[in-house]
Amino acid sequence: MSQIEAEKLFKIAQENYNKKNYLEAENCLNKILELDPENISALINLSLCCFDTKNFEQAELILKKIVKIKIDVPNVLSQLIVVLEKQDKVDEAIHYINFGIEEKILDERWLIRKKIILPMIFKDKDDVKSSRNRLDKNLNEILNSKKKIILDINNQLLKPPHFELSYDEYDNLEINKKCVKFFRKIYPQVNEVNILKNNSKSKIKIGFISEYLTDHTIGKLYKGIILNLDKNKFETIVFHTQKTKKGEIYENFIDAEKNKIIKNYILPAKFKDKQKIISEQNLDILFYPEIGLSLDLYYLSFIKLAKYQITSWGHPVTTGNSNIDYFLTSKLIEAEGSEKTFSETLLYSNYVPMYYYTPTVKNKLKKDELSKNNIYSCPQTLFKIHPDFDDVLGSILKEDKKAILYFIKDSNKTYYKKLISRFKKNKNIDLDRIKFMEGFSWEEYINHCGQASVLLDPLYFSAGNSFYESMFYGTTTVTKPTKYTKSRLVLGAYNQMKIKDAPIYPIVNTINDYVSTAVAIANSKNLDELKKYYNEKAKENLFENKFVISDLEKIFIKLVS
Repeated sequence: MSQIEAEKLFKIAQENYNKKNYLEAENCLNKILELDPENISALINLSLCCFDTKNFEQAELILKKIVKIKIDVPNVLSQLIVVLEKQDKVDEAIHYINFGIEEKILDERWLIRKKIILPMIFKDKDDVKSSRNRLDKNLNEILNSKKKIILDINNQLLKPPHFELSYDEYDNLEINKKCVKFFRKIYPQVNEVNILKNNSKSKIKIGFISEYLTDHTIGKLYKGIILNLDKNKFETIVFHTQKTKKGEIYENFIDAEKNKIIKNYILPAKFKDKQKIISEQNLDILFYPEIGLSLDLYYLSFIKLAKYQITSWGHPVTTGNSNIDYFLTSKLIEAEGSEKTFSETLLYSNYVPMYYYTPTVKNKLKKDELSKNNIYSCPQTLFKIHPDFDDVLGSILKEDKKAILYFIKDSNKTYYKKLISRFKKNKNIDLDRIKFMEGFSWEEYINHCGQASVLLDPLYFSAGNSFYESMFYGTTTVTKPTKYTKSRLVLGAYNQMKIKDAPIYPIVNTINDYVSTAVAIANSKNLDELKKYYNEKAKENLFENKFVISDLEKIFIKLVS
């Protein structure tokens, strides 16, 4: 292949890449590499194709090859670290950050980044504790250092550990406070004081802000509240980001604006511009359904942009942030003394604070598909599977010799591979009776929950949206709540459903009870009747409960008045 032919092929590859024809682009680039295996431009573009198609393993191999050929190719080392993080390869990511700093390829942002990086899937229980201790030590080091490190919030944004810290058995109040203090030190922009103006209108102006008010758990959980607040009492505004994906729920919000129910804004990219748009609305209440899921909006919550700022159980953990005034929760969820684990003041609804629409399933399961025994499923994101839960799974398999346990693989199989590796080291787990399924469509997911004999709630971070979806068929979820809110969401929903007369009570206090209850349900001779019981309770008290809206309206009105 001549130089001219190679250049022509490279141009075709770039054109295909720009059109998102990644396979065609890869074919062209591989032809170039067959004759010139160390062609840096071709390797870089091939790694981008792999990254965009979420083939992170292949992207990693290509980027490592480039680093061996020439270590200082711009952006290659940083992209390699990102790819390693995408695969939850934290130790290796830290290794390359240290390498990049030693070689003076990476700037001080990466020095900070390595100090707050945490894994999502832990190797074992000791790994949970050591990771938290390492983070705490690193935060103290930066906070106590006299060295001034200032990062640009628009161009040097760091992913906070708020999300990763949530999925274990520990209280996060103090460490989240420390994280907030840490970010206030390195991002001066989040310390700006916003001058708030009073709302001159008679209606309460309330804004809901999230990247995920679309076909996502957050959209499903909060759509009902946003669309059903009394428009004679509330002026409702929804703030999306440029990263918000289009979807049916997003379109519901767009249609609601056409019908003059709400107003939508898509926030610009720059931090200051976001603030300006929100501030100009003179909001009484700014409501964050979750804080910690969106990198774009996490830091925005550090600034007071409304008279009252509220978050809630879209991510049921305290922010540690003094500028978030309230955490909206429920009397049905919280344990005695739980206010001590929050920096926010708790607002207690009489109901689980969510107006949830009854799912619509076209291809419903038949009655005989709802009565199969010995099918256990934990259809949760895999990073909820704490090492302590492994022994619970092993005990179920030991107790019920016919048991089959089901999980769902994550889209790029990162967490699946790490979890399988951990399971293999546990002598109590029979991998032949654990099945990992490929991702489902929404309707397939609900039908899977219906086909399960019993659903298993993870130990320390409870099911939320998925529990509501499972109640379409009424499949029982066994749950063991702790004193922390993050483990008590299923408990709250059950309390609202009023299930004290349940044939087999699914709320337990000990691991032994968890196992025996799950086995009893999975082997029940009346599974279809059991599911019918829960489904009817959900219809009565869980789905589209209008008392939720009136209760929340009273809370918001009392807050502002």
